[in-house]
Amino acid sequence: MSAQLLEAIFTGSAVLGTILLLLSSLGAGFHVRLHVPVHAPRVHLPFVHVSHGDGTTGLPMVLGFLALFGIGGLMGGALDLGPLGATVVAAVFGAFGSIVAFTIFALLRRAEGTEPTTLAELVGRRARVSVSIAPTTPGAVTLVYDGAVQTLPASANAAIARGHEVEILAVRGVGGVIVRSLPPP
Repeated sequence: MSAQLLEAIFTGSAVLGTILLLLSSLGAGFHVRLHVPVHAPRVHLPFVHVSHGDGTTGLPMVLGFLALFGIGGLMGGALDLGPLGATVVAAVFGAFGSIVAFTIFALLRRAEGTEPTTLAELVGRRARVSVSIAPTTPGAVTLVYDGAVQTLPASANAAIARGHEVEILAVRGVGGVIVRSLPPP
């Protein structure tokens, strides 16, 4: 393989990997979807979830490898290590880039919050009436979930005064709950 062809491969790898890595980090507002079918045996690595539709943790590892593979190859060529030496340096740099991307995304994955609570998960929880409830007029209840105080429209079969503790029995519609009064402690 000629030195010029090898330099073109390393340059293309560095430029393409770096540009795609930068584009992938722009966030949820910008999506580039590349569908590449891969038929390989399943290997489980913690924090690498290539089965997810967005592939958010696998893609940066591949792009980190690609970018640093090219940069390492160019450095090996600049040091006159010859084609084999430049390829070895490129592979070492690429592995390092992949490990760095893996580490960063493993740490970011640990920092992710849990999935938001669905209203159906509120059934059985206790809440406090913030706006009085009558059988014909809905009121509101307040409770804490997902780390915040939430107020939900509520209805009941009997009148419940403001300040009383209630139990959520069911979900009604998109954001309302059906409650029942609890006896005082």
